[in-house]
Amino acid sequence: MGTHWGAVHVLDFEGNVVKTFQRHAATVNAISIDTAGEYLASASDDGKVFIYGLYTSEIQQYNYRRPVKAVAIDPDYTRKSTKQFISGGMAEQLIMSEKGWLGHKDQVLHANEGPIYAIQWQGNLIAWANDVGVKIYDTTSNTRITYIDRPQGSPRADLYRCRMCWKDDHTLLIAWADTVKVAVVREHLSNTHQQGRYVEITTMFQTDYMICGIAPFNNTLLLLAYMIDDDEADVDSQIPEQHRKRVAMRPELHIINEDNEEISADVLALHGFEHCRANDYILDYLDEGDMFYVLGPKDLIAARPRDIDDHIEWLMDHERYGEALTAARQAETQYGDSRRFNVGEIGQTYLNWLVEHEKFDEAAEECGDVLGNDRTLWEDWVFRFIEKGELKAIAPHIPVKDPQLSSTLYEIVLAWFLKSDHQALKNTIHHWPRSLYNISNVIVAVEDYVTRDKDNEILLECLADLYTYNNQPDRAIEYNLRLRRPNAFQLIEEYNMFDAVKDKALLLMEFDQHLIEKQKAKEDDNKIPERPSQMPAVQMLVKNTDAIPPNKVVQQLRGHRQFLHIYLDALFDRDRHIGYEFHDLQVELYADYDYRKLIDFLRASHYVSLEKAYKICEQKDLVPEMVFILGRMGDNKSALMLIIERLDDVQRAIDFAKEQKDDELWEDLLMYSMDKPNFIRGLLENVGTDIEPLRLIKRIPDQLEIPGLKDALLKILQDYNLQMSLHEGCEKILVSDSVHLAKRMYNTQKRGINCDQDMLCSECEEPVFDNQSLDDFPNTVIFFCRHAFHERCLLDRDSPDNASTAATNVVPTNSIHPGALSTKVNHAALLKTTRDIGCPICWEQAAGGNAFVNRMKTQRRGGSATGGKSISTGSLRSLGVVH
Repeated sequence: MGTHWGAVHVLDFEGNVVKTFQRHAATVNAISIDTAGEYLASASDDGKVFIYGLYTSEIQQYNYRRPVKAVAIDPDYTRKSTKQFISGGMAEQLIMSEKGWLGHKDQVLHANEGPIYAIQWQGNLIAWANDVGVKIYDTTSNTRITYIDRPQGSPRADLYRCRMCWKDDHTLLIAWADTVKVAVVREHLSNTHQQGRYVEITTMFQTDYMICGIAPFNNTLLLLAYMIDDDEADVDSQIPEQHRKRVAMRPELHIINEDNEEISADVLALHGFEHCRANDYILDYLDEGDMFYVLGPKDLIAARPRDIDDHIEWLMDHERYGEALTAARQAETQYGDSRRFNVGEIGQTYLNWLVEHEKFDEAAEECGDVLGNDRTLWEDWVFRFIEKGELKAIAPHIPVKDPQLSSTLYEIVLAWFLKSDHQALKNTIHHWPRSLYNISNVIVAVEDYVTRDKDNEILLECLADLYTYNNQPDRAIEYNLRLRRPNAFQLIEEYNMFDAVKDKALLLMEFDQHLIEKQKAKEDDNKIPERPSQMPAVQMLVKNTDAIPPNKVVQQLRGHRQFLHIYLDALFDRDRHIGYEFHDLQVELYADYDYRKLIDFLRASHYVSLEKAYKICEQKDLVPEMVFILGRMGDNKSALMLIIERLDDVQRAIDFAKEQKDDELWEDLLMYSMDKPNFIRGLLENVGTDIEPLRLIKRIPDQLEIPGLKDALLKILQDYNLQMSLHEGCEKILVSDSVHLAKRMYNTQKRGINCDQDMLCSECEEPVFDNQSLDDFPNTVIFFCRHAFHERCLLDRDSPDNASTAATNVVPTNSIHPGALSTKVNHAALLKTTRDIGCPICWEQAAGGNAFVNRMKTQRRGGSATGGKSISTGSLRSLGVVH
């Protein structure tokens, strides 16, 4: 930094003086530093240029004897041996100085176009400005590339000097008075005849202020604006006296985007700005550190791009704590953390601000993010909400886990809700885990309030839930029933609390009545409503009669007859025998509340006292039920008289007579019907197997007019014809079946049976055939099942004591040749006529017996069928077939 007293100060980034060079005797106009930061050049009105070694004691002096307004050291001054720098000033010459063989030499690159006020050196390009315009020089080709003229209509060049800086190696930013130009150095294409470089103006615009500094800022431009009052700006710029009288405004920093639009403007607070001119300000920047410096006659301002901390600080200063907290969290996520601010402290400040402005709901919502898992902070803030009387706001956000607060605090919250907001109390009890607080303490407090407000449903719900949480379902069920809660029955069955509700039958029935009324209120025509006896409470009572005895329930419901009827009806539907002692009472209840089911009840019950039931029906004038009871009592005649005299229903009378199957009852019916044409007609239409038509027709009095008699008689004739036709058809079918079966039996019995020589008697297990001595073997009986028996064995099996007698009576002497077919046939016919012969083994098997076991028993009783005697050789041998 150069001063009006000729001193050059080297400062660090904090503004502390590191080194000072006091060489010049007049104002220092320009300073230039090489890119390595090892050498510094300064130019002054004393006509001298000094080159300082920042890290050595080397100092070089060059005297040009005229005020030097600008200087630029070679960016590669440290590395190059030529040690070049360029200077210019009031001598109107652009001089390049460099080290030669014989010492330092100067070369004039341009002259005679006015004083040179600005020089900028970047890479191989040098730009300078004088009163005429800006020129660019290429050190590689030692030629001037272009000339950019001074904007037309600009004020005096000495009052508003040109400001320049290189954005990069090819882009030059130019600000002159109120005009900005962006010049880009380009290479000529290889296919053109021109060679070297040229300059293109890519951007040009004017501003509403004078520009006393320009610098690149990312993709935008940073302009140092010199502001003048509009009224004073109209003063003729060619009169120097008027300029000295102007009062300047504070300088400003403006940011211009790529579309030449202003996106930011900051006013700079400099001392003595009222008396400063545009040329008194300098804007420079350090590209590596992204730092900008504004130098005034008495101040040096360091500017840098705002970071997230600056943004947070600005928001905090303007009490926009919510946005500051969001920005701090964003910084924590994206950049690791803020360097100057703590998210927790900002959150605490934000909560305090919200509470002070009575935004309790917003504060409560922010507590979760701000307080995190800090138990102490949570308890402090909950107590603060309690002090403010806004516990309702924080209650939904109080943590129940990570962190879990003290049980005392949770109980305080519930007690506060108990006093101020019962609905919030209920919601909180449902939301909080039961382990957070002492349930017994809360129950005591709630019960104390319930004694003063017994109809408070919300508190009753709280008590029901609290007793359930405290494993006291027997206490909870009473409140659940009073509240008509649907889960009451599930709770009773789950915890087997039938003993707890056996004295609450009336409360249970009232619950059912509530559900019925609720169903009716829905008015759903498509849905069939449930019968009262099918409702959950009464079904629970009848399904658990062991735990809830019916006599105990009936005793409680005596004063509520309709509930008693519903209960007994459901009990009877479930089991007809459980409540038999109450069947007489049920007759009266059915007569009062469900007359249509009374007759079915009377038919199904065997415990009803018929005399009592008849009296009740007689009092209620229930004739059909009286008829049924009289029929059960055996007084069929009185029952029939009720049907005829009271009901006048011939069909019912006929059906009653059919049910009783009593011929005297039919006679009474015929006798009572002779003077009633409608009954006669009904009887004529229903005659059949129960009564002969002639029996009825003969009794009809002469000259009695019977409506529809002709149709009734025609029906009788038609029915008779139909009956005769059916009789004949059945007779034909019977005869046909008989003939068919007789033929089948005849063909079967005359059929021969396939026998073999090895067949054994199924009784004595001896051979039944012997081809060598046929006359010595007894007669044999073979059945269609192929079981074979000796005739004597078969007869002895049927009557072992009289076997010889039977054989003598049945079997005649061999008056005919025993082998003759006629003898065999006659003998078989004789056996069939005298005895019912069938295969005994098949009979035993069909009856579940065992032929072998029976056979063993027979053998143990007497041995052989002949009693130890040999069979007579003269006995009749017959091969018969018996089925």
